[in-house]
Amino acid sequence: MSKWSFCKETSSAVVLVELICEKLKGSIVEAVCTKTAIDLAGEMRCSFLAFSENRLNLEKHVLKSLAEKEIFYSYIIYLCQPRRHVESFIKNEVNKYIYTDHREKAQNILKKNVDDIKNQISRALFVATEEVKTQQGDLEMWLQKFSSLLKDVLAFSSIYSENFTDVNDFYFLKKGIEERLIPVFEDMKKHSLDKMKEFREQPDQILIKQLCDCCWETCPFCAAVCTNTAKDHSPNKHSVPFHRPSGIQGWHDLETLDLCVDFCTTKVVSDRLFRPRPGSEEFIPYKIYQTAGGEYEKWLITADGSNLTYWKWFLCRFQKELEDCHHLKFEGSGEIPSDWREYTKEEAIQSLDEMYK
Repeated sequence: MSKWSFCKETSSAVVLVELICEKLKGSIVEAVCTKTAIDLAGEMRCSFLAFSENRLNLEKHVLKSLAEKEIFYSYIIYLCQPRRHVESFIKNEVNKYIYTDHREKAQNILKKNVDDIKNQISRALFVATEEVKTQQGDLEMWLQKFSSLLKDVLAFSSIYSENFTDVNDFYFLKKGIEERLIPVFEDMKKHSLDKMKEFREQPDQILIKQLCDCCWETCPFCAAVCTNTAKDHSPNKHSVPFHRPSGIQGWHDLETLDLCVDFCTTKVVSDRLFRPRPGSEEFIPYKIYQTAGGEYEKWLITADGSNLTYWKWFLCRFQKELEDCHHLKFEGSGEIPSDWREYTKEEAIQSLDEMYK
């Protein structure tokens, strides 16, 4: 038992110290974990390449990760539910960064935040005690001052001073609280980083909010995700720097049922037609695709013939899986060009850098 508890103070003062410390304890743990989550998210935004720039940069690293793993099912999730896949990518990379690759750094950030909270509480105790002494205030004034100094740091619920009218030794309160909190801070420094998972703010969720609060509309032909960083960017149309062969999404020749290998940027300068909706009797020239209305008129597909080696490699690497998925073939008018088969995975990944040119 510490020396302060042997002081000849009223029992109510000891009770008040215990009450204040009990209220502070839970708030300290939450404040440290929340601040650590925010700091770790900020650290990753600065030092982790996939999160350090814009949405296009994130897309590049997501595609790189998919190619490195070469798991078709993961590609299907990305192609069909891009936001779900990107959020999963962020969660996995955050867990790997914090709990494996940079665990010591993350633990040190937590320890630093424990020290910061400790210093802020000590300062609040000192200031409140000195001001009450100078102004000859009472316990209510001390509690109000102490609480106000910590309101931006901790959630400290009210304590009714009328229950402790005989408490007037504020140095006793200050010293008692400081000593009573020592084991709390020591224990916090030993906490596992998993403690953060008990609270609302978590590094992966912070990064998801920052990186995924954007447009997720997909190209009606190839399902490439609009890269505009604004969720609602009307009247500006949706766009992407690079489209994909629409056969990846199951688009095929209306007569032969051959899957398409053409990129959208090539199609919009062709004389070919498409049916805008399943079962529709209407056929629209690709050159005037926006006249099809609906989702088609909201997209701007530049007729520059641009394409990305990455998707040529993907089409060759997973040709059979795509054909099985759509129950159609890349043959006839949709035969994959032979030179596409010469691209390596390394060249495919390297081509992603073109997204920044």
